[in-house]
Amino acid sequence: MSMALLPRIVERAPSVFALLMAVVGWSVGAGNYWRFSWRAANYGGGSFLFAYLVWLIITAFVLAVAEYAIGRIGRGGPLYGPYNFVERYKRFAAFAGMWMAWSTFMIMCYYWVVTGWIFYYMLHAISGTFVSPDFDSKALWGGFKETYFSLGIGVLMMVGSIIVTGFGIRGISLAARIMFPVLFFATLGLAVYSLTLPGSYEGLKFYMVPKAEALVDPATWMQALSQVIWSIGIAWGFFIAAGAWMRRRDDVTHVSFGNVVNDTAVAWMAGLAIIPLIFSISATPYEDIKEAGTGLAFVVLPRLFHEMGGLAGYLYGLLFFVAFWFAAFTSLYTIHEVTLRPLKDLGIKPLYAAAITGVIAIVIGTPTALNLTWLDYYDTVWGVIGLSAGLVFIALMAGFLVDTVKVRMELMKVEPKPLVPLGSWWDWLVRINVVIPVIFFIWWIAYWEWIRGWDAGLHTYYTWPGIAILIIGGLMIYYVTGRVIERVKR
Repeated sequence: MSMALLPRIVERAPSVFALLMAVVGWSVGAGNYWRFSWRAANYGGGSFLFAYLVWLIITAFVLAVAEYAIGRIGRGGPLYGPYNFVERYKRFAAFAGMWMAWSTFMIMCYYWVVTGWIFYYMLHAISGTFVSPDFDSKALWGGFKETYFSLGIGVLMMVGSIIVTGFGIRGISLAARIMFPVLFFATLGLAVYSLTLPGSYEGLKFYMVPKAEALVDPATWMQALSQVIWSIGIAWGFFIAAGAWMRRRDDVTHVSFGNVVNDTAVAWMAGLAIIPLIFSISATPYEDIKEAGTGLAFVVLPRLFHEMGGLAGYLYGLLFFVAFWFAAFTSLYTIHEVTLRPLKDLGIKPLYAAAITGVIAIVIGTPTALNLTWLDYYDTVWGVIGLSAGLVFIALMAGFLVDTVKVRMELMKVEPKPLVPLGSWWDWLVRINVVIPVIFFIWWIAYWEWIRGWDAGLHTYYTWPGIAILIIGGLMIYYVTGRVIERVKR
């Protein structure tokens, strides 16, 4: 029997609540605000929400439990946890964990840039820029993006992440316990207020009422799955790290369920805050609602805050960007924790590990701050392809490389009884999820890229070099991981 690899730095969450706040802070990020709302509005409204709910049950909760189990039972982060968890193909499992950490690191390399954008706009919201008489949202965004000034603000965000993660789980949970309740209730307040505006009912119908044709459109289902992967945070490796923080009496199903419910609630409320507002204020709601990502967050919404004017416009803009930045920053430092956790397992002190990974992320991510094409490239390669592979790895490890029934029974040994009793249905759903991301990948690349072409948003010059980088990088990670494992075992 192979020797277990024990991390040299052991951390435990001070309480279940502290752990839940940390993992919810991880899940609730910028995507809950600009990504979820746009996808829901453009892919069938209520039909998208229905497909999203189905994926939450089939994929999100099931694999969240599996990923937490890898860290809790394996007693380690993305390097040690998978190695200790599986019963066979241990070197492959360690590689799978490091693949997730690598993909997450590459996402962090541009996420600090986005967090800096949101922080800059939050400062403008505080100062009242959006309600000033001469405000021009396009001019503000055009003069800020792709500048060294935006780069500098992003670097400040990364420095903040280094400070938070340098204190380990206690620093992460403390920041999340302060920031998540604020963003939750701010988003709730915005959603309630948005529904009181004249004309908001049309936006509510657009957002909530299912469209029959969308339910039979594969795009609706695949976009919902993509959003679930991104929003809940499966296959990034963070749940493995968080599982290692758990005590043996902590209920994995409780944390997983709370994670899924809270993240979905914030995303849904953000949609209520944004879409009815657009229909209430905008003269061209159907055009504005099609603006994706940066166009929606940094051009359309600030323009609508300006058109609202007065105290209402000021407070709405202020609450929105405060919640938006809190969501982005809590995700940034938890993403950072995934990337530095393997270094902590090897014995490097948290602050040193945070500084090393943070500085490297700044260097690699600088092109994304100065050229948005690079940011799109990073997002496509690692945010779509890399994470999809991570889902397959989790399902393989929990469904085929270990006795799944034995894992399930171990997770049920908690007092009081687990929130969600796991049965054989969980075993089967874990195994089925091996093929779901594969179908997602084939549809995403083959259909939208090679059949539909340019209008898909995934371009050939992204796809082929990106896949080559993933393959070459994967082989290098497999080699290095194996050498590290062998050296540690000596």
